[in-house]
Amino acid sequence: MRFAFLLLFLTTQLFAQPRPGDVYRDYLWLPTSISEDMPFLRVGGKLDYATSDDHFPNHLHDNGKIQLPFSVDLKYAIRAEMNFQRVQSHVDTRGLRLQVNDSDWIPILPPKNIPNPATNYMFHDYPTVKLPLKQLTANDQNTFRLEVDSTQKWGWPQNIFYAITLRIYYDTDEKAHTDGKLKGIKNKQAISGNPTLSTKPNSKIPIKRVDYMGYYKDFDWEGNGSYQDWHKSEDKGVWQNHIGSSSEGKYSVTWNTEWLPDQHESMRVSARLLGENGVYYILPAKYGLSLNRDYSVELNPSYHIPEDWATREDTFTTKLAVHGDLSQAERYQIAWRSWSPCYARGMFLNGHKIYDREDPCYDYAEHLIESKAVSHLQIGENEITTGMTPLINGKMVHGMEVQYPGMMLKVKYRKVLPQTVTIREGEYEGIPHFIITTPAATYYYDKAGGGLSRLLDPTGADWIDFRREPWNEYPASAASAFRGLPNFVFGGEMSGAGHPGHQKCRSEQVSNNQIRTTSIDNKWQWMWTFSEEQASIEVLKVDPEQPYWFLYEGTPAGRFEPGAHFFGSSQQGLTWTAWDYYKGEQQYDDYQWAYFGHRDHDYALLIAQAQTDELSDTFSYLGNTENGINSPTGMVVFGFGRAKGAKPLMTEPNLFYLSLERLRNRKMWHRQMSSRAKKMMKSKQ
Repeated sequence: MRFAFLLLFLTTQLFAQPRPGDVYRDYLWLPTSISEDMPFLRVGGKLDYATSDDHFPNHLHDNGKIQLPFSVDLKYAIRAEMNFQRVQSHVDTRGLRLQVNDSDWIPILPPKNIPNPATNYMFHDYPTVKLPLKQLTANDQNTFRLEVDSTQKWGWPQNIFYAITLRIYYDTDEKAHTDGKLKGIKNKQAISGNPTLSTKPNSKIPIKRVDYMGYYKDFDWEGNGSYQDWHKSEDKGVWQNHIGSSSEGKYSVTWNTEWLPDQHESMRVSARLLGENGVYYILPAKYGLSLNRDYSVELNPSYHIPEDWATREDTFTTKLAVHGDLSQAERYQIAWRSWSPCYARGMFLNGHKIYDREDPCYDYAEHLIESKAVSHLQIGENEITTGMTPLINGKMVHGMEVQYPGMMLKVKYRKVLPQTVTIREGEYEGIPHFIITTPAATYYYDKAGGGLSRLLDPTGADWIDFRREPWNEYPASAASAFRGLPNFVFGGEMSGAGHPGHQKCRSEQVSNNQIRTTSIDNKWQWMWTFSEEQASIEVLKVDPEQPYWFLYEGTPAGRFEPGAHFFGSSQQGLTWTAWDYYKGEQQYDDYQWAYFGHRDHDYALLIAQAQTDELSDTFSYLGNTENGINSPTGMVVFGFGRAKGAKPLMTEPNLFYLSLERLRNRKMWHRQMSSRAKKMMKSKQ
């Protein structure tokens, strides 16, 4: 099946939460009448609120319909949404949906940045869905109902809810609201230390409380897999993990920036004002903010996060990468959110125990460890492992559940990390690598393989994500060992040279920004040159008896979502067509450059070859199952000099370029890539 269209956002899902300039009211519903001694509403399974009087009293609902106990102000309303504090408490729970006032059911999807299928992971998030205003009434007769699919792998589907908020947005010019002016910082200011933020009232409606929030890169307490965001989470309707709140005086808070990570783009700060009339107003943001300090904080998200991470089942291991100079490291922090951590049985960083267990049982917790034991860390790949919860009194207990995105690491360094090309040695997948850090990208180069196994953009997305297992299985290895760049040699004794995971090469650093790789039979040689903006690969020597190709086989924006990915080239322009490699759908043409990306991501990967030719090039998507592009994961298949039948065509030395480009105006993406490709190919690198 071929998709030749842009997959649009679902109009009912992920409707934007409040942003600067919005005026709105929140109507908060809390499950305070639960029969159990637990502060949440169960949806699904044998304790579903709609069927279990032991959990939720029957007299508080009508066949699952719960009445909201407040009148809703719809005067000057322009839109509405419902927000949830939701925990995926049993994996494989699917089909969560909402019904308001007996209207059509509305799906509530998992976080979009969790790997597919997201329902295989534990998560705690804050989904928001759009509600048509016509579904609501202005009295206290509004009702809602929640349900999930009845099927689940062990027969007990369940989501739990700590809070549900009905939110009504209003016409800013018509609805009376408080106002003020954010003080303490200015647009385009370089932030030093911990500034004091305050708000000067500017309205006849008194301010009851001010909540300050910022848009920057930091821990993902929102649970949506996004680290660059307006950061704040909620506990039963109360903001937390934000800059701070104040209800008195000048509404002042101290913005503690000590552990704020180094930022790859400018920051913004805003304030949410709650008026005495119960209406919120979010002030216009201060923009263009940066950090001015003499040290660095590196943010290191987890990757290869386990599914169904419940410690009663087994030990589990996740990976985190460190790229800074550890001789300058002072301290580190590790943060995560869990459920029922009283049943944890230890957590280990590279074999060193850093955590045991703590309360509560049968509730969620947020954890933050800070340590000076930086000797526990290593350059490149690090592992965090949780111990297995044993039987207690001969019975299986709940265990600690680790919720997506798993453990998150920050490392604080005495000095500012250099914004130049740095080459260090480390490991990935147990294999020695050169790790090249630049302002634009981080490259993991397999010394013995002679190719890239990881390519990270400034957001942390991995555009390759090579893994060793499964190895050489078609199509399953599209999720693992087929991935890499440039994967030069296919066929002959040196097959695999230039491909991560293979051992056909020797690599050495020959300057502060260059790596030379030679095949073990000395018939192949190429030179990588890294700059602050891009990388180039010059093929210096080829085996005259063996053609080669240049491949990009990986995960644009760290994902596999054909239909949401785009592909552009020197020949075709930009297309959203999702060709299915497994079903024999491949695009063949003669490209000089090409680029790849995802509709929801701010970066694109641009690849070019210096020499023009008339050789066949190809593009398609390969899923890791017989379902083709509908598989859970897979990879892009792109090749310069690749003919039908997976046949390499290149026979002469050549020069190739690649760069990760920050996207600008969506309508101008192709023009931007075309201009950048031409500039890149004119460079001497």
